[in-house]
Amino acid sequence: MLKFTRFFLIVTAIFTMTAANALGGEWRFPGEFEKQEQVYLGWLSKEYVKGYHSDDVLLEIAQNLVPYTPITICVPGEPQRQHVQELLHKNNIPADKISFQTIPFTMLYWRDFGPVFTVDKNGNKSIADFSFNCWGYFPQHNIQSRIMERIDRDIAKQRQLPYRMTRLVSEGGDRELNGKGTILVTEACEFQRNPNLSRADIETELKDMLGVTNVIWLKKGTVDDDAYNVSTLPGPDGKGVAYRSAAANNHIDEYCRFISADTILLAEVSEEEAALGPVEKENRRRMEENYQILKNAVDQDGKPFKIIRIPMPETLYFEVTPQDEAYIGLVSFPRFTDGTAFPVGHPVQVVPAQSYCNFLISNGVVLAQKYWHEGLPEKAKKRDAEALAVLQKAFPNHKVVTINTLGINFGGGGIHCSTQQEPYTDNRR
Repeated sequence: MLKFTRFFLIVTAIFTMTAANALGGEWRFPGEFEKQEQVYLGWLSKEYVKGYHSDDVLLEIAQNLVPYTPITICVPGEPQRQHVQELLHKNNIPADKISFQTIPFTMLYWRDFGPVFTVDKNGNKSIADFSFNCWGYFPQHNIQSRIMERIDRDIAKQRQLPYRMTRLVSEGGDRELNGKGTILVTEACEFQRNPNLSRADIETELKDMLGVTNVIWLKKGTVDDDAYNVSTLPGPDGKGVAYRSAAANNHIDEYCRFISADTILLAEVSEEEAALGPVEKENRRRMEENYQILKNAVDQDGKPFKIIRIPMPETLYFEVTPQDEAYIGLVSFPRFTDGTAFPVGHPVQVVPAQSYCNFLISNGVVLAQKYWHEGLPEKAKKRDAEALAVLQKAFPNHKVVTINTLGINFGGGGIHCSTQQEPYTDNRR
């Protein structure tokens, strides 16, 4: 099986290089901080937990992004398109810079399965087509995986752009690139998705597909972003147990981001916070391990990185019932890997996918996440303010807008997960 997989990768690589050479050059994935032509925004109307609507979050994203960057709103069908158009009109969001992409999909987080735009030195664009297996939860032949896996190719055909295929399973949320040749990825994610491939195999595909020359491997993501069918979390005040409402399964955009070609933003847990409980303690261990890797790493030109630290959000707990959509995903795994039997039919406490790193950079604006609202602990409000201060200092030439994203965090992702930028080039093909 391993030999067959490697043979398949070699054949794919040959196809990729042939396609690239036919258009006159190597392909590069630009840094997110570079100029963008538009942003794709996935839009599903969800209420994962009662009282928290995805529409509210997505409206704020559109409202705050459209003054800076055109948006293509992605919807699965005509009824959803009409629904979103009505919401935009009702909320006085100008439609002149908004278009729609109607295509079947069932999950919100467009960055992970949507089009990945690469460019060459002549300004031509192509789409890098990775494989997809629903964040490692389903096999690639599963109907959900297959629906999303073909989206990038279908859009390439619609746009009359070439696409380059690889059977490497990889999501946009676990790839951070500086646009100059360096990529950051997470071991726990990439190896879980591709158990039959070696580190060298994965690096070869990333280099061929995205034009990188320097791959930096971080170890693990945050505890709350571990696979949600693996283990429970300590409950509120350390009593009982809680569950992840969903998780992307160790994505890098939950804890580490390039904010320029030479500067990295990395999540941090202080020693004081680590003393509060086992989750905080483990998050500190993981982030400090990643910090040591980055501190000793160099970029594609052999230069060290500037590293900025940003706090992690205060852990928040919410009750979900069998009537909530977030509950359905948990019930689908009646027994977790650690042996925990899920209490089917009973309300449980869940922790959403929170992160201050899951922001979108676009043409003079940064759309970032916040969590506090009336009724939640004041310490969550304080942590939001601390993170905002870091972002404002890190992006002095951008407007930083914070949005309460709990309505989409309950599904396992955030602002960055729900969007995918298309780079600007002078060649408008």
